[in-house]
Amino acid sequence: NLTIVSNMQTIFNLLPNLNVEELVKSMMIKTNDMYLVIYLSSLIRSVIALHDLVSNKIEYMEHDGSGPALEKGEEKKEDKEPVDEKKSKPIKKQ
Repeated sequence: NLTIVSNMQTIFNLLPNLNVEELVKSMMIKTNDMYLVIYLSSLIRSVIALHDLVSNKIEYMEHDGSGPALEKGEEKKEDKEPVDEKKSKPIKKQ
């Protein structure tokens, strides 16, 4: 048991001193750099997700026919003549 405790003391005495001001400062800088990269990647990821969401909504609106980007040949559903569903004839406006 005494030899084990002596070896452990030797191991702990050989460890470097981590309270040196230069080492603490360099570790803080490295940690801040890593946090900056994580923050920026998270920000970019959320911007890309938001862009995909907006693109999907625009595509859905165009496919639905109520979107702002209608082609020249297309008409909106409201612009067409109303049709009587039972007789499938156009309803005349009075």
